[in-house]
Amino acid sequence: MMIGFFGVLCAILSCDAFVVKPHLSNQVQVSSTAMNLGNFGGGNQKKPAEDLSSIESRDMTKEEMLALNQKNEDIMNMELSAMTGFSLVLSLPILYLCWVAFFSD
Repeated sequence: MMIGFFGVLCAILSCDAFVVKPHLSNQVQVSSTAMNLGNFGGGNQKKPAEDLSSIESRDMTKEEMLALNQKNEDIMNMELSAMTGFSLVLSLPILYLCWVAFFSD
């Protein structure tokens, strides 16, 4: 009897967690600094233009592009073989368990 009463009391007290409680006031408080700041806290100040004159750029030649493509292809092939090897290493215990399950006496 005491356990049932305690269970009901706990259930009633814990149901309060799922109830939306009304707020005490419906007024929105805005700080004075929020009104003075612009988007992302920067205000209306403009950033100085960035000087990009020190950057030298040119188009790649066909030979440079072919060399870069070959290098990237080699890297991708190494990554693919490493991923394949890693997945085979991870699957070895499962393959062993299947072997034991099917071919054991």
